[in-house]
Amino acid sequence: MDIDRIALLGGEPLLYPKLSTIITDVRSWWPAAELEITTNGLLIQRIKSDLCNAIVDNRICLYVSIHKKDWVDNIKSAIATKFGNLTLIKSSNFPLYDIYKTELGVDVTLEYTYWFRSSALQLNQNNKLSLHNSDPQKAHSVCDMKHSFHFWKGCLYKCGVMVTLPYMLEQKSSQCDISDDQLQLIKQYQPLTLDSVIDNPSIIHTLYDAIEQCKLCPENYDNYTEIFKT
Repeated sequence: MDIDRIALLGGEPLLYPKLSTIITDVRSWWPAAELEITTNGLLIQRIKSDLCNAIVDNRICLYVSIHKKDWVDNIKSAIATKFGNLTLIKSSNFPLYDIYKTELGVDVTLEYTYWFRSSALQLNQNNKLSLHNSDPQKAHSVCDMKHSFHFWKGCLYKCGVMVTLPYMLEQKSSQCDISDDQLQLIKQYQPLTLDSVIDNPSIIHTLYDAIEQCKLCPENYDNYTEIFKT
């Protein structure tokens, strides 16, 4: 399977002690892919030399989601310390980001994400976490993660919501207000496995289509919440 772009996500991937091994392995499997580490940037100053070398040698991009304006200078300074001074390549006002290249050739994107937007989980009138009841096609059409498929435990999932939602409901059940129909819909979702693709190669195309579970996500992103109040 050819993959154009692969992001190593968390939680926070820089917490993982074997990240350099993951980077080397993934690069060996997909030598032509664009590989990136998606991080909040707060641990870059603690990166050790083996991980620095793995990032440089394997052409890893750093995609830094900065959630507070006060963090920008410290994060840029940490990147410069580890990978050399930054040269600005491109800027965008919407979405708000800057793209840099360091002296050691590392591509760095600083995305200034100071707000959370609407997500699958929302607080209802009882102050509980609930899910949406959207039109699946509408929710799918506005979703900018609909082509961000996720590998997890040997399976390929349509999106991160389908990976994480069962864990969220298991760990935080007392904080959730989820209907029986929604729980059943979540349980019905089946990720792709290697065997299922071997048996039916065309099944891979279902990753690109709206699914019934898309109704659990919002139809629009009108609501934004500041992550850190100033």
